[in-house]
Amino acid sequence: MTTAGKIKIDPVIRLMEKKDIDLLTALEIEIFTDPWPAEAFIEGLADENHIFLVVELENQVAGYASFYMEMGEGRLTNIAIIPEFRRKKIAKKILEYILGVVKKAMCKYIFLDVRPTHEAAISLYSSYGFYEAYRRPEYYSNPTEDAMVMVKNLDDE
Repeated sequence: MTTAGKIKIDPVIRLMEKKDIDLLTALEIEIFTDPWPAEAFIEGLADENHIFLVVELENQVAGYASFYMEMGEGRLTNIAIIPEFRRKKIAKKILEYILGVVKKAMCKYIFLDVRPTHEAAISLYSSYGFYEAYRRPEYYSNPTEDAMVMVKNLDDE
């Protein structure tokens, strides 16, 4: 596909591998004020219900995400896009991919936590039909902030 003489390259979404842990841990520190430690990725890989994805663009890691499914519900636990790859619709692609997997697994709902001050993320999730269900007081640290719990009813589609 070309636009104005430029070749458009679509992101590749793949399962995270053990070899990705060091890079993703470093990216967590770069992107988030309360990053996940390497142990979180190691434990997630060992949990058959927890799925970690890596997004590559032009053979470079552009972002990653994780989610899990249990008892008919999905929970999106992380979407992170490396700053230089933002505004390329990568977050939308990975969210759409995750929603497809969760729906295919017959989950009725998908939940996520987001900082109420993270307006870009809230806007993205809202555009896909997520809405605020409730708040978890003082859930985040650095700085301390509530978590806005958002939910999407997958039966609505």
